[in-house]
Amino acid sequence: MNDNLSWTASGKSVLMVNIRHLWVLGIWELGETSLFTLQSMIAFGMGAFIIVDRAVAVYFIWGNFELTTLVLLISFTGGSGVVKMAVFAYNRRQYHSLANQLDKLLSLQRGSCSEDPNLAAILASSRRKAARLTKGLLLLMLSQTLLWMSVPLVAYPEESRLPFVQHQWDHNNNFYGISYIVQCLSAVWVSQISLGVDCLFASVMIIVAAQLEILVHRLLDVRNDADIVCKETAVLEKKKVDSKSDQNMYDELRVCIKTHQDILRFVAYLQDTMSPIAMTQFVMSVVIACMALFQATYSEEFSAVLKCASFLTIPVGQLYLYCWAATNVTAQAEAVSAAIYSCSWVDASERFKRALRVIISRSQKPLVLTAGHLYPIDKEAFLTLVNASYSYYALLSQMYNR
Repeated sequence: MNDNLSWTASGKSVLMVNIRHLWVLGIWELGETSLFTLQSMIAFGMGAFIIVDRAVAVYFIWGNFELTTLVLLISFTGGSGVVKMAVFAYNRRQYHSLANQLDKLLSLQRGSCSEDPNLAAILASSRRKAARLTKGLLLLMLSQTLLWMSVPLVAYPEESRLPFVQHQWDHNNNFYGISYIVQCLSAVWVSQISLGVDCLFASVMIIVAAQLEILVHRLLDVRNDADIVCKETAVLEKKKVDSKSDQNMYDELRVCIKTHQDILRFVAYLQDTMSPIAMTQFVMSVVIACMALFQATYSEEFSAVLKCASFLTIPVGQLYLYCWAATNVTAQAEAVSAAIYSCSWVDASERFKRALRVIISRSQKPLVLTAGHLYPIDKEAFLTLVNASYSYYALLSQMYNR
């Protein structure tokens, strides 16, 4: 089955901003075109350049503790983007299927949203939040890249210095202009891919959390209409209303159970798709934050201190992005369990109560996303990883001060 979206179809997707951004960068295919082939060649060419350029730079400055940590900081940042790009290309069908399944998931509750303005507002708010978050973070990453690109021209205008790693083997004398342009272009391209993939998953989790919130409201609205029947109503007529109300409650509960199960299946698929990317980002963010903090503390060049201090927000922000979004999904899943007990189940029929047990038994199991199927993604994990990064920084500081 071909799950690939076309350009037109992507415009109707809830992930339109994320999909089209990754298409521009050459890793999300929207129909087979020669333009996309060129974009993909540029993307993987930039990734190959980053690997070779950083590896050679590390080889020539190995032994200089301060310079090595700076180059490794840049190398791990670029390497993270290259790894994500490779994983994305290898599992491209999974990402296309993820986008299609998310759109289908939204269609399950679209009828309820169209009837209730409050539910429609929750869905619209989640879409706006996902789009704004994506645009804001990508602009933040672009601003950091532009800062690194401009520092050599402003701080060292008379020296031939490159923005990211220096070519120690020839002191930047050969092909200086070309090297400068390619380093800048590759940094922008790969960093946008790296953060773009993170924003894709964060957007999916924001929208899934909204779907769970809508489900909570629907469960709370499962009410017995017979409660509002007037006291003067005939007994026979009231029995008919009771029967009809119970049937309506049962039907609505069945729909809610099906929706809940579909959401859980989607989250399981999201887990499988996101797991390798999230694990890569967790490991890389800890190392990058450690080295950026070390450079901001011990570097003797003010420009390096400025660049690394401002750059600290990126790896920490990428960590928090996953943990915050996943925590929201977990919290809304717990709210589903609470909402079940608040519906009109006390006076409901036995078959209604039996159906209620189905969703109760599943909702009581915590819905926790993990990185690499090993590490829980939540706010506690964020604090643990930040502490780990600081511990590595302290270790580097001890080695440097000896």
